[in-house]
Amino acid sequence: MEKILDLVRSNNLVQAVLCIAFGLFLMIYPSITIQGIIMLFGVALALMGAAGLVSYFRQKSVRYRNTGTLMGAVFYLIIALIAFVFPKVIAGFFSVVLGVVLILFAIVNVVRALGLRAFGGSIWIAVLVAAVIVGVGGVLIVVNPWGASMTFVLVLGAAFIANGAVDLFIEWYARDSAKQADLMARPR
Repeated sequence: MEKILDLVRSNNLVQAVLCIAFGLFLMIYPSITIQGIIMLFGVALALMGAAGLVSYFRQKSVRYRNTGTLMGAVFYLIIALIAFVFPKVIAGFFSVVLGVVLILFAIVNVVRALGLRAFGGSIWIAVLVAAVIVGVGGVLIVVNPWGASMTFVLVLGAAFIANGAVDLFIEWYARDSAKQADLMARPR
């Protein structure tokens, strides 16, 4: 049983250190991280496009070739090329879509807040404030999509570092508590 606990402890320690290292990487190189993810997205699309082309041209009879397969393959290859050539544009596009969605959520929640006002009380104010904050966040993302992506990666890196630090503290505390329990259990 003690060996299993030692294995779990060492695994937790390794996970904590890796978590901190990954968080530091995200915080030091946020641009590389975003572009790397976009490039992986591009590789996946290129592979899908290549597979579609192979499937299309493997069909010996021209009569039975599916033009939809060819069109899909070419579409995937074009999007992959765009991802390779313009990774910032792709990241910005997804950020803008997220910003627009947040703005729409904010508008819906403003309408809900005004509807709640009719029931009295002050809960509608909290809903309205939250909607305004979400709306401002959405506008900021739409105005500066690349900066929003970078900020997200930085916050994600900080979260990984915090998680790793907490895991290290728990590991240290558990070992210290186990040592103290061993000392108290020994006969004098």
